[in-house]
Amino acid sequence: AAATCAAGACMMGACNAGSADCDGNPVNGCEVTVGTDNANCGACGRVCGAGQVCAMGACQTTCGAGTTDCAGDCVNTAVDANNCGSCGTRCALPNASVSVCASGRCAVGGCGVGFADCDMNPVNGCETNVRASDASNCGGCGVVCRFANAAATCAAGACMMGACNAG
Repeated sequence: AAATCAAGACMMGACNAGSADCDGNPVNGCEVTVGTDNANCGACGRVCGAGQVCAMGACQTTCGAGTTDCAGDCVNTAVDANNCGSCGTRCALPNASVSVCASGRCAVGGCGVGFADCDMNPVNGCETNVRASDASNCGGCGVVCRFANAAATCAAGACMMGACNAG
């Protein structure tokens, strides 16, 4: 969903195309993919009958091209973060605020506050704490703390000058 700001507070905006907020709970956002969800096929509450699957927002007897039947739901395993590459393979990467599925492989879509994906390896998610005392990744990937003729440290993601060198 898009985020909006009203009266100084973050609020959930309109759902992205193909998604819907069927439970009315803004905490989990637009939790339903109406193009493939058997209980909400094409719209919230539209249930597919026995022996049918939801494909492209319509109840059908088989999944359409490019989709796979995963427990009665037609999903595109190339892009579905809950069925990435195969049915049941969920993308939930460490310290990632958003895990996405791209070409059937999990990828970082965004990191949690204070974390970054510095090694660009999707397997370990957002592995670097850039707010820690790492003078090689201080506040961001590859941000090295250096001061002429002085020691350098990192505190809360900011470079700090330590003691001056002798002389």
